[in-house]
Amino acid sequence: MSDGNGWIQATTLAEIGPGNAKAVQIGGEGRSIALFNVDGRIFATDNQCPHMGYPLTRGMVRNGVLTCDWHGRRFDLESGGCFNNMCDDLAVFPVEMRGEEIWIRLGDDEYRRKEQHMRLLWEGLLECDRWTISKAIALMLRGNVPEQEIVAVMLKHFGRHVASSRGAGAGVDLARIISGVGLSRSYDGADRLMALSTAATSAAGEAASRLEVVTLPEPVVWDRIADWVRLFSRNGQSDRIERCLFTAREKGDQDLILPLLYECAATPGFLGFNGNLPTLGYLAEAAESFGWDQTSELVINLGAKIVGQRRGEPGPFLRDAMRKLTSLEETIDRAASMERTADEYNEDALVEAVLSVNIDRSFDALAAALSTGVRLERLITTFVLLAADRMARTPVNVDAGWENLTQELSLARSLRMARRIAGDRVAIMGLFHVAWTVFENRWLNIPHRPLSETPLSDEQPYTGEDEGLAAVGDAVETLQVGEVGDRVLAYLAGGHDGGRLLQEVGRLALWNDTG
Repeated sequence: MSDGNGWIQATTLAEIGPGNAKAVQIGGEGRSIALFNVDGRIFATDNQCPHMGYPLTRGMVRNGVLTCDWHGRRFDLESGGCFNNMCDDLAVFPVEMRGEEIWIRLGDDEYRRKEQHMRLLWEGLLECDRWTISKAIALMLRGNVPEQEIVAVMLKHFGRHVASSRGAGAGVDLARIISGVGLSRSYDGADRLMALSTAATSAAGEAASRLEVVTLPEPVVWDRIADWVRLFSRNGQSDRIERCLFTAREKGDQDLILPLLYECAATPGFLGFNGNLPTLGYLAEAAESFGWDQTSELVINLGAKIVGQRRGEPGPFLRDAMRKLTSLEETIDRAASMERTADEYNEDALVEAVLSVNIDRSFDALAAALSTGVRLERLITTFVLLAADRMARTPVNVDAGWENLTQELSLARSLRMARRIAGDRVAIMGLFHVAWTVFENRWLNIPHRPLSETPLSDEQPYTGEDEGLAAVGDAVETLQVGEVGDRVLAYLAGGHDGGRLLQEVGRLALWNDTG
């Protein structure tokens, strides 16, 4: 019963003996409220422990402190404040005695705990506690906190985690973060929460203090900074690169940093470092989406570690490839300055050369294709399709090689971002990096197939889009790996929406990936 002023009759004093507790259902949604009779005074709290939802009426009260009976989280019964880390404060409600009747006021549903939940997310990130991370994100999403603000906390924490505890290999986790955030924007509800929580978990880890990076003394200008970065990249001196980049950022030259990092990463000396260009792409996406204020430590530190990696003595094949690529620099310079309008070229001849297990032939064929004036976007697409085709034709019962094939595909697709940020020359150099990666993976022994041979499916095209989605989903969930490709082709052959298919496959991955 309500009195119309926000107060609701919960129960009577006779229902709660001294030292006892009682759960009551209040409000239109039947919210469970815990009532405690302590030394003749009634206290009202949410009955779900903020940690993992255990009923607090099963807990114990001593000296005004309520202890949850599951994980031992402790709360001030009057204010709801939690004495433990990685646990939100407990919601408490005003109580009024009207004779023997106990009345409580739930108040409005306005969200007022953004700062507490941001702190909870930060604590979960520090402790690598996925439960706490997911809970904090769920509470903030329910409170309509903008996703941009949630992700900014993740990236800022990840920046310090990388700077204090990680090396260039942190790009793998950055890929999961950026991909997870991008995926979350296609969903709502539990799907969205799962994608964001997965992204945040990849950002988790210790974030220790470190020596402060300081700017270089004046006079210093961008051209000198760029020359130093190129020199230190050749010598594998990442700490010196970081100070140079930090100085550039403080001088307002941050827009020049990523193009310079791309230039260094695309040099012949980094052939075989397949994660460099994709990671720079994710750094660029982070800086564009969330701004330099939130991402500067991450971009500068991880970028410096990427292009400042030490390189050992190359093997004979790699040495030959580096020499060959260096000898093609004039050809590459001309190709980078060409006007490119052609869409047609001998794609099958290029693919055959790239797969020829002869690095000279591979690089010469690519240089020849570049000299025809074919659009770079068309060439990048060729390498993306080649990598995807090689992956699609690898037998599913072969364990080895999947990581290598994934690197081929990731490197090829990253060249679009590389071109947008750093220009045609870096993208062209990136094509040679992909060609080398394919050569390096020659041990996979995947038979050559011209890309002009359109794959055929034994399945009839699905007439209904929902029917096709259900068929693909069934093949994924029942592990009919050999059927997935044919059903995808049948879905696309029916003229259905490829974007919707990607969305459904992403959702299946979220719910079925137990790794």
